[in-house]
Amino acid sequence: MEFLRRQLDDEEAAACGRCDNCAGARFDDQVSTAALDTARGELGRPGAEVEPRKMWPTGLAAVGVDLKGRIPTGELSFSGRALGRLSDIGWGNRLRPMLAAQTQDAPVPDDVANAVVTVLVDWAKGPGGWASGNADAAPRPVGVVTVASHSRPQLIQSLGSRIAEVGRMPLLGSVTYAPGAAEVRISRTNSAQRVRALHEALVVEPELAEALASVGGPVLLVDDLSDTGWTLAVASRLLRRAGAEGVFPLVLAVQA
Repeated sequence: MEFLRRQLDDEEAAACGRCDNCAGARFDDQVSTAALDTARGELGRPGAEVEPRKMWPTGLAAVGVDLKGRIPTGELSFSGRALGRLSDIGWGNRLRPMLAAQTQDAPVPDDVANAVVTVLVDWAKGPGGWASGNADAAPRPVGVVTVASHSRPQLIQSLGSRIAEVGRMPLLGSVTYAPGAAEVRISRTNSAQRVRALHEALVVEPELAEALASVGGPVLLVDDLSDTGWTLAVASRLLRRAGAEGVFPLVLAVQA
């Protein structure tokens, strides 16, 4: 500020006596142990909210899909949860290599499965959770459904099995792909084309529909990654229309 005032020919330009240049650094580079522990705890805490898609993208009629506007309440999922965000420096550091395209498919590692259980416990006991005791709490999930995967079937199936075992719920089955849908390449840049491809590809088989009707309650929908939210939206719609009383999405990671 003194420099700028002198450039403007201010005769009263002088050191302010308050800034770091005048008074020296206000803070040192030392960090307390308590602050470090708090930061590590925040970075290592699992769990991120996954907001459901509430509106269908525009232009679906042009690609042959009869969906538009707000997603009806009876086809909408509840708010979901993820273990972490891929962009985070906490669990993101663990999830990025595990979900990389070149990583070989394998059962879910124990540390990741245990962290997902922690997310579920926090979710259940949190505000509005089914174990919170609130009068308006969401109903407790009564079963687990996975999303079929061509690239990580072991990972998703093992994760669904672990969740079902810990939660003492049945593993009801998977939202699968229609015959030939394995070759579908879903656009990441056009929401309408992505929904069209998913609308044609994902199906709920009769066995799963029967299982949904028999449990009589909401289900956890388990997947590995949510990048745009459309897979969860389309799968949740199919499950609701097949008889699920509610859908709670649960994924390992969200893209952002």
